[in-house]
Amino acid sequence: MNISSSFFREIINSKTQGLFSKERLPYFVAWVISFVFHPLLMPTYLNGLVFKYCTDLVPLTRDAKIQILFFIFISTYLVPSLATGLLWVSGVISSIGLEKRSERIIPLVVTGLVYTGVSYVFLDYLQMARLLGLLMGGVALAVIITAFITNYWKISSHMVGIGGLLGFVISVIPKSNNISLEGPLIGIILASGGIASSRLLLGAHGIWQIISGFILGIVVSWAAVHFFV
Repeated sequence: MNISSSFFREIINSKTQGLFSKERLPYFVAWVISFVFHPLLMPTYLNGLVFKYCTDLVPLTRDAKIQILFFIFISTYLVPSLATGLLWVSGVISSIGLEKRSERIIPLVVTGLVYTGVSYVFLDYLQMARLLGLLMGGVALAVIITAFITNYWKISSHMVGIGGLLGFVISVIPKSNNISLEGPLIGIILASGGIASSRLLLGAHGIWQIISGFILGIVVSWAAVHFFV
């Protein structure tokens, strides 16, 4: 789940491994795509979409949005990343890249609990941004379901994340008739294809693990907006 360190190791070792050679370049591009669209970054991207394209649903000032987005980035990316790092340092997990299925469960559960806490903060203390709390609740649910499935099968958390973005957009467009989201919709679809191809190329997942993760993300995110917004 946390591939940041692996990504930078690939860059540092690029001269000895020939990372930028013609043969290795596709793998480097796949690492970049996996890094940029890391699952822990999806809540930040999701809320960024809300702030830019759904201003009527979140009546906040520009400064307030920036502060909230900063809070979301710290709480949903940095905190879980640091928690994973601590698990690695303490020896609970053998690799910070979480290549082993069994070692993904604890970080996923921790992430789900953190996301649940963030959702509670928005729902209980920031009524003007109730939508953000509902969205984060949906994200937390998707992470917890992913953790449960991972106990038996290595579902793709990358595809759960990008699927969540897609599910949000396809549920918000008909509700709000917001045609400005058509551009991001096309971008997310293209990104989904890039992420799926990257995970396959890197050998991180099989095709059905990717498809099931994508469907899970779409369904949970779509349902959160469709039934509660």
